[in-house]
Amino acid sequence: MKKILVVQFIILLFSSGCYYDKYNKLYPPGSSSGCDSINVTYSSNITTILSNYCQGCHNALTASGGIVLDNYSQVKTYVTNGKLIGSVKQLSGYISMPPGAKLSDCDIAKLQKWVNDGSPNN
Repeated sequence: MKKILVVQFIILLFSSGCYYDKYNKLYPPGSSSGCDSINVTYSSNITTILSNYCQGCHNALTASGGIVLDNYSQVKTYVTNGKLIGSVKQLSGYISMPPGAKLSDCDIAKLQKWVNDGSPNN
């Protein structure tokens, strides 16, 4: 009888202690499928998104639409007036950016988090 109880205890212990099947531990609130939209900084995340999707057209040399997004102070202007988020979320009343495509939900979540945090320059 003791052996059966010990075996049952061991099975119970191993079946309830598996970390890797706990979705909330693997992907905490604020992250989606591994997207870290909690620890967002301008220097690490926002500049990467902008260089990958925006700065090809919105830089000091081409300045498509008169918009330059290749330094913090210029980006901050479009954060403050709401055009950056409105455009990347492709909201009504804004020019959808990037044209003919859409940023990933992860990149949009990172931009939104950064804006919600006051768009710090770090």
